[in-house]
Formats: sequence, structure tokens, C-alpha cells
Amino acid sequence: MADAGIEELQQLLQQFDTALLTTRGGDGHFHTRPMALQARSVEDGLWFATSERTAKVADLENDAHCGVALYQGGHTPTYVSVSGTGELVHDRETIRRMWSPSWKAWFPDGPEQSDLVLIRLHPEHAEFVHPRTGKLQVLFTMARRLVTHGRQEPAPKVELDLAPQP
Repeated sequence: MADAGIEELQQLLQQFDTALLTTRGGDGHFHTRPMALQARSVEDGLWFATSERTAKVADLENDAHCGVALYQGGHTPTYVSVSGTGELVHDRETIRRMWSPSWKAWFPDGPEQSDLVLIRLHPEHAEFVHPRTGKLQVLFTMARRLVTHGRQEPAPKVELDLAPQP
């Protein structure tokens, strides 16, 4: 099941362009902000571009544990949560390789901008809920169960341990 779960997680990650990145601040509180996903892979991690002068970078320097939440509504709503450790990547070659022209709005000097840094989340745990049926089927099933006094079962949640094993 784990391999099938990892494969499904990989497919689900490709559906998202934006994630809510959560870090723990020096004050002990969690801080969440929307971030554009630059690359996403169960093996290689989730990548984000940011300025080194942001609070999220200070948060990760203080406590590398972080997580992302992804949600997509529509006919088959999907929820994905990935947690792990965040790594700040300053390597210019990696930044050049991952550079996207859309970043120019935040980094007008391009991939050489001195404060541009990448955040790489190394996944250690993931969970997701991805119903196998569309919204109309779910509504039909709910209506039928209301009439027959049956119980509506939620879509199953899949949990994956992705931490490297020693």
C-alpha cells in the first residue's frame, strides 16, 4: 500500500500551484502564508522561492520543522498535508536551474539577486484525503443515506511515513 500511496501522493502534488507553508516563529506561534510551489516531488521535496529577509527564513533558521497544506475544491475535493524539515538553499547554480521568469516581479535582478533563496521541504510525513467519486455522487449518496437513515462515511485518509530509514 505504501508504494501505491506514494504514487498517488506524487500525482496529487502535481495538481497544485500554491501551498500554505507553515513555520514556527521564535515566539512559539505557527505562522502560515501562501507560497507558489516551484517544484514538487515526494523524493526531491517541495521547493519555494523567497527573500532571505523574510520572517519565514528566520523561522526556519530557528526551527527547521515546517509543513504545507494544499486544498482543492471542485467536483472531487482534495486535501494534502506534508510535513518535514525545511532547508535553505543558497546555491546559485540550483537557483539558476530553477529560475522562472514569473519570479521577476519579486526578484528584478533575476537569479543573481543576492537575497533570493530557495526553501526545500524534505517530506517526512504526508496525509491526504482524495475522494474517488465526484461531488454529485457524494451528494446523491448523502441524500440516499438521509432517506434510509444510513451513515455517510467520510473519504478515507491516507497517511505515509516518508522519513528516511536508517
